[in-house]
Amino acid sequence: MRCSRCKFAVYCSNECQTSDWPHHKTQCSPASTKASLTSGSSATTRQRTDSVRGVTIACDADRARGARIFEAKIIDPSHPIHTRSGIVCPLFQQVGFPLILYRHHTEDPLMMLRDPGLDNQVAMHLLTHPGTGHPEARWRRAGCLGTVVVMRQDGKPLTFEAMETALMYADCVVGLFGDGVSPSRLLSPAGFQRFCQKYKDGRISGGYSNFYTMTLPF
Repeated sequence: MRCSRCKFAVYCSNECQTSDWPHHKTQCSPASTKASLTSGSSATTRQRTDSVRGVTIACDADRARGARIFEAKIIDPSHPIHTRSGIVCPLFQQVGFPLILYRHHTEDPLMMLRDPGLDNQVAMHLLTHPGTGHPEARWRRAGCLGTVVVMRQDGKPLTFEAMETALMYADCVVGLFGDGVSPSRLLSPAGFQRFCQKYKDGRISGGYSNFYTMTLPF
């Protein structure tokens, strides 16, 4: 079932929706307004006047040349990610952790020649759609995504720990879809934050002390 107001948030039951309302109401807006922010593949953000910390996710070719999977990226106000060149990540828009992705390659992925070096399975997970467990067809096309920059739409710093947690969340959602299990309990801000807390606790238990400083909720 979906929220009757925004037509976007998905719940497994009336009880689930009621329990999530204190969180969801801060992002809920009528469907006509929501559509203007999430329809298509682009994001429109207000003009920024300050720099934002984001994360670069390297494609296979860049990693083969020695780039790390994640690199810190200071995004200045003139960066095209702040315009309609930024792509909304729909899964994270739904759960209240809105992320925007920018491709370095501007060609239409459905028209460009494929290049195996441009594969970026890590970044492709961020484009998962909450209703299908898959990205749009054009982002599933191998050899087209390339290296990307990711930032939080709210302008808050995006840390490596938060990026890793978000990717593991997307991987969990995709895995449930693949197993034929509904991930509906995860597809809400409350479900997302529960996952993040559990993941953080697991990483700390595993000896990853850098996760102590990861502040939740995002």
